[in-house]
Amino acid sequence: MNNNNSDYQKAYNYIKQYQKQAFTQGCCCSPRQGIGPTGPTGPQGPSTITVGTTTTGLPGTQASVLNTGTDENVILNFTIPSGATGPTGDIGPTGPTGDIGPTGPTGDIGPTGPTGDIGPTGPTGDAGVTPTFSIGTVTAGLPGTDPTVSIDGTGPAYTLNFVIPAGPTGPTGPAAA
Repeated sequence: MNNNNSDYQKAYNYIKQYQKQAFTQGCCCSPRQGIGPTGPTGPQGPSTITVGTTTTGLPGTQASVLNTGTDENVILNFTIPSGATGPTGDIGPTGPTGDIGPTGPTGDIGPTGPTGDIGPTGPTGDAGVTPTFSIGTVTAGLPGTDPTVSIDGTGPAYTLNFVIPAGPTGPTGPAAA
């Protein structure tokens, strides 16, 4: 163990000595040329950097970053591709049955089905009562109106009432001498 610490210490001292020489003599590959004049001040960096949107891209595409802001107020929009679809997992347990939803709208009426077979003839009914009709009132209506008929009474005896419009007045005949 002391050997390892000793080797470590030797390496550390060698690096320190090398750094000291490089600083005083210049780079290891060329003699030190001296310090040049100070260069101009570079442009000011961004005032703000904001993350804009993060969009999922198609699997296998490259990720990208786009600045949609300005050089001073950076807004970075990221597009990161989705991973490949994984294997299908096991089917989970069945959950509880949910509430019944509202009834949907009534659908269109379907086409009429085929006519069914004719059923058997039913039994003969009781003989009916023959009604009787009598003429009630006959009244003259106004010329040009429609005639009407009304029925009074209860079965089987009925009374018919007529309203018949009067005809137009005829021409006057020759005067008597």
